[in-house]
Amino acid sequence: MNIYLFWIIQLTWGLLINLIGMLLALVLLCMGIRPHRFHHAIYFEVGENWGGVNLGGFFFVQQQAPTRLKAHEYGHSFQNLLLGPVMIVAVTVPSAIRYHYRRSRIKKGHTLKPYDTFWCESWATRLGKKYS
Repeated sequence: MNIYLFWIIQLTWGLLINLIGMLLALVLLCMGIRPHRFHHAIYFEVGENWGGVNLGGFFFVQQQAPTRLKAHEYGHSFQNLLLGPVMIVAVTVPSAIRYHYRRSRIKKGHTLKPYDTFWCESWATRLGKKYS
């Protein structure tokens, strides 16, 4: 997929989540945090040891994020291309709830199944590997 088509779809069919991503990107830019590019997406590195979050063609990851994490978040960008306006309810919100649930369970010392056992996370990982 070429970069122009990627962004045309992100900013039309996938506009909803990208508006949130643009707003967060603007806040980070005003704070002096520099954006980076990962293939067609724009990303920012902030904080430590928390993972990442995708908001359409924008994603936000921990500082010095490994390539596999960036590829995974990039994979969510492709989910947004496919799901468009339902991305938030189909992937983003369930993923965020699951992330916080897992984090609280880990803090309590519980052992959990691998992160990619959840359908939308394994799908994002596969898409990220395919397109990066």
